[in-house]
Amino acid sequence: MPALVSESLLGIYLFTLFGMCVFGLHRIKMLWLYFKAAKRPVPRSVWAGDAPRVCIQLPLFNEPLVVEALLNAVTEIRWPDGRLDIQVIDDSTDETPAIVARWLAAHPERAGRVRHIRRGRRDGYKAGALNAGMACSDGEFFAIFDADFRPQPDFLEVMMPFFADADVGVVQARWEFGNRRSSLLTRFQAIFLDAHFVVEQAARHAAGLFFNFNGTAGVWRRAALEQAGGWTADTVTEDLDASYRAQLKGWRFVYLPDYAVSSELPEGIMAFKSQQRRWIKGGIQVMRKQLGAIMRSEVPPRIKREAASHLLVGFIHPLLVLFSLIFVPYLLFGARLSGPWGVFNPVFVVLASGTTVAIYVTGQYFRRREWAEGARLLLAAPLMLAFGLAMSVTGCAAVIEGLCQRGGEFVRTPKGGAQACKVRQRADTLAAAITSMEWVLGGVMLGGAVYFGRAGLESVALMLFVKALGFIGLAVSSTGDLWPRWVLRRT
Repeated sequence: MPALVSESLLGIYLFTLFGMCVFGLHRIKMLWLYFKAAKRPVPRSVWAGDAPRVCIQLPLFNEPLVVEALLNAVTEIRWPDGRLDIQVIDDSTDETPAIVARWLAAHPERAGRVRHIRRGRRDGYKAGALNAGMACSDGEFFAIFDADFRPQPDFLEVMMPFFADADVGVVQARWEFGNRRSSLLTRFQAIFLDAHFVVEQAARHAAGLFFNFNGTAGVWRRAALEQAGGWTADTVTEDLDASYRAQLKGWRFVYLPDYAVSSELPEGIMAFKSQQRRWIKGGIQVMRKQLGAIMRSEVPPRIKREAASHLLVGFIHPLLVLFSLIFVPYLLFGARLSGPWGVFNPVFVVLASGTTVAIYVTGQYFRRREWAEGARLLLAAPLMLAFGLAMSVTGCAAVIEGLCQRGGEFVRTPKGGAQACKVRQRADTLAAAITSMEWVLGGVMLGGAVYFGRAGLESVALMLFVKALGFIGLAVSSTGDLWPRWVLRRT
């Protein structure tokens, strides 16, 4: 192998190493902020005067499996008579409208404060639906729930007192997941999301940094949303976009880590991938739209730095894909040149992998303060990290989409547990390409594992085999879900 090729492989490897270490340092920062300040109780004010008018918005699009449970939960929320309206903003093209109509007819005692709104066109997707609802409501505050969320009756009683402070624009509850133990996939998803909701959101809020409304299970002050420019559909994460616009206007957000609203995790691998694509793509779109304005604003430098880190986090996925592509060639031809920067360098292991496991364990322990959850996670850490590495192909595609597109279709995540996975969805050429790349990378890793195993380097072979398991396992699951749809579309 020519020296130039070996040196090039080493250079690319060190570039990915440095990039992943930068993201690892940010995870250490989040952990430090969390343990420094996030465990303090969130101060709660007392609302004085009459209860404000609140509008609960339920944006729907083809949710036949979950809409009745949503209506059952939301209509039990306690709030003074005459001060609460519920909007079912229904853009569905299936039987969902008929189910809503039947439910309203069967529950006349609850239907009095429910308004079923039908739009002629799905303009603006979720953002357009929320804007349409605001236009026909005189509510001072808007609570929003996606179709799979199940708020408790005391939701408004807990959330609304925080708006006694006139500068509070949003109060956000933590997400909980009722089906977290349904499968290995939902367990992994819950671990990933707990790191965000238990650790990151709480850390940012406690430190006085910008954080985002999560699209559901929260309440907006109307004045904050209108001053920020309302909901816009030029990104596919309208919640993240509006959050930064409102906080740049001086509105303060409150996060309640100890109050959770139950929801549902996708139980099909393609549904999970679709959700991740939308979230990552939307984050990159918001970065393109907002980062310049944030850097030019008069907010403190520490807020600017964290906002930049938050909006740029999606770029970890191209780094991980590049790492996966060159890792086996690097081991074969470039590792001999790496010296102290070899594959088992402790700095790399701690910053790239150790910090990831640490934030996941922290999220699991402080969610319920049970060490058993963290201990089980440590045992599953290698497989979980391999799964996360394999998901980077989906994330990389989403980053490219976010850099190249403005707005785009809001692809809903199927809800309704395992039954939702049986519903045929539109086949996606990009999804097929992503799965093909997962097969390729899994095959490369597996081939490397066989080669180094035969060469007597068992530790390297085992590491590659675990990474191959992540790619091949994800590809197998995706192929089983994607192939029937592909055949259906071709037919």
